[in-house]
Amino acid sequence: MIDGTQSQDELITPNKSKHTIKYVLVALLMTVISVVSIPAISQWYAGVKTVPYAQLLTAKVIRQDLIRDVSVSGRLVAANAPQVYSPEPGQVTLLVKPGDTVEAGASIARIDSPELDALIAQQTSLLTQLKLDADRGLLADDEAQLDLERSLDEAAVRLSAAKREKTRSQESFEKQVISQLDYARSQDTLLEAELMHQHAEKRVELAKKRLTFEAQTRGFAVIRQNQILEELKRRKRALDVQSPVDGVVGNWLVQQKEEVADAQALMTIVDLTEYEAELQVPEFYADDLGIGLKVALTLAGQSLNGEISAVSPEIKQNQVVVRVKVLHTQAAKLRQNQRINGRIEFEKKPQVLQVKRGPFLTTYGGKKAFIITENMANLHEIKTGASSVEYIELVAGVKEGDEVIISDYEAFSHSQTFNIDR
Repeated sequence: MIDGTQSQDELITPNKSKHTIKYVLVALLMTVISVVSIPAISQWYAGVKTVPYAQLLTAKVIRQDLIRDVSVSGRLVAANAPQVYSPEPGQVTLLVKPGDTVEAGASIARIDSPELDALIAQQTSLLTQLKLDADRGLLADDEAQLDLERSLDEAAVRLSAAKREKTRSQESFEKQVISQLDYARSQDTLLEAELMHQHAEKRVELAKKRLTFEAQTRGFAVIRQNQILEELKRRKRALDVQSPVDGVVGNWLVQQKEEVADAQALMTIVDLTEYEAELQVPEFYADDLGIGLKVALTLAGQSLNGEISAVSPEIKQNQVVVRVKVLHTQAAKLRQNQRINGRIEFEKKPQVLQVKRGPFLTTYGGKKAFIITENMANLHEIKTGASSVEYIELVAGVKEGDEVIISDYEAFSHSQTFNIDR
């Protein structure tokens, strides 16, 4: 039988203290690994993203006065830019060119109207005829009055003769030279002569009134015709078209020597002493608009002040047309229809929390925003208020000094939080 190696083996007694230290070190190592790896594992499990800080647009929440306003655009128009119209149909001769400076009352166009010339000649002839008729009527009235006066004189002569005859008949009747019948006949003759004389007087009086009325009628006809002729002459003078204001000729609205109709526009005269801005304001702000609101205007690097002078009562293409009176334009170089930008101030709110406007308002409708705390961005409920061109008021959900992400939330709109890699 072959012996084993039992005689060569040496029994070793285990060192319990070394094993204990080994187990403790392993346990500590596992603990450290767990502490380090658990957040990373949880972030991976929850899908938390990490976004570079350089890709974000942020702004601090500040407290200052907020001016609620709106930025709009429009064009510059002359407050007084009347159009000149043709007073009569005819052929137009334009005496000035676009860009020419004209004074009020200066001739700028002339209309040739043969029809008006012919009408003036006709009415002049008619006036002459009416004057001749009036003079002829005066002669006829004098003749008629002379005949009536002659009839009155004859009646007076007959009355005088009848009186003498009655006197003679009365003496003869008292002396019983004539009969009572002859005496009564003389009395009747006197009565008849008196009545005829009275009628002749009344006829002459009525004839004078009638002749006066007829003379007045002829006179009024002459006056009326003279007024018609004066009106035609006024229309003739109006063919010399004059500038209504001091200004500059804008555009020709007709061509030289063109046949124009009555009341057809010929040209525009632009008064350069007073301008207005015609701005297009979104319908959303229609209820806030009012006469007298201040407007800050900017055009071609120039800053001007103005105030709303008129608001259109209708809305076209979701826009409200607003007229703004431009103040102190003497030193400014302005042009008709020049593009202009404006900022209408509606309200000033003192010392309110606000942050710069940005695309973040569209994602959650202004009800949520990401606020940065150290290297984390967390989604918070917020409440917005009034807005200006640059800032939006924050009523709740933030405090002064908070850093808000104001860029677009499209890349992390489904996250409640994410890491920021600075």
